[in-house]
Amino acid sequence: MQPYERHAKILERLGHDRRVFTAQLARMFDVSHETVRRDLLEMEQSGSLTRVHGGAVAADREILPEPAFSERRVVHADKKAAIGTLAATLIPPGSTVFIDAGTTTCAFARALAREGEMRIITNSIEIAQLAGPARDCDTLLLGGRPHTDVPATYGEMTLSEIDRFLADYAVLSPVGLHADRGATDYALHEAEVARAMMRRSRDCIMLCHSEKIGTESRVSICRLDEIGHLVTDDAADRSLRLPRGEIHYAETQPGL
Repeated sequence: MQPYERHAKILERLGHDRRVFTAQLARMFDVSHETVRRDLLEMEQSGSLTRVHGGAVAADREILPEPAFSERRVVHADKKAAIGTLAATLIPPGSTVFIDAGTTTCAFARALAREGEMRIITNSIEIAQLAGPARDCDTLLLGGRPHTDVPATYGEMTLSEIDRFLADYAVLSPVGLHADRGATDYALHEAEVARAMMRRSRDCIMLCHSEKIGTESRVSICRLDEIGHLVTDDAADRSLRLPRGEIHYAETQPGL
């Protein structure tokens, strides 16, 4: 069993029991206590849990799960479209772009496909379908296991395929963007894909509508100083700063 699979099962268990024990996990995964302790340390560093004597407990703050992907398609659709259109202007022709799965990144990919002359690498089945037929777009869908909710691939195969490429940009849409915790996701497998895309890219562009600014979720993706560009809408809190990056505000029509 791969580490990311153990981490996912630990989070699942914490969701039910609120506490896990090192010895219990070692038996369940058939690994050493030291391996479990290393897993718990990594997960604590990402903000997923809090280690205690003999195991770990769920993080103190209550983190609500994301709504279903089908529900997210229609929420803040005007803001996502504006963000996607503005973000596409940041990508020069001929660039190679990693794009992770999400409703905001779908809006971005739609705008990017209209520009053409791009190489798009994505784990999103929907993005691959809409960008594939576009003019002068060379589109690659990463292999892996399809998810039951989000139409995308995840897992060890997806992560290993990401490592085969070097991109100019990783364009990502996290669940939350917080001044202290940075960019976060609710699901571990989604955060792992985002982090892998960042590692294999020269620059990172985060897409977050204004309701995500100031919020946080379970699993860390990156710190604020690792983000090159943040694209949000004009209703976002202007107090947020990127230590090494630039923030772009997309105009949305009032009342939509």
